[in-house]
Amino acid sequence: MKISYHCGCCGESIAEIKVDQVDEVKLGFDCLTGDERQDIIKADPVTDTMYVKSLCDSCIEVLGLADEQQLWIPKTNYLH
Repeated sequence: MKISYHCGCCGESIAEIKVDQVDEVKLGFDCLTGDERQDIIKADPVTDTMYVKSLCDSCIEVLGLADEQQLWIPKTNYLH
């Protein structure tokens, strides 16, 4: 299965990964509520692709979510 991450704000493609099996814990999906899952994750069985809404680094910065003073936010590319 292919997992395609796109920015829910600007629509930019963030990343695509190929997995043999979806492991919700490794991908961090286990932390989502049912409503969040419905909003963030869409599956297309025809193309065997899962589409995941996230935020790209640019939108994180523009929205002010990447405050350099907050040590709990790692300076990395987010996939989900």
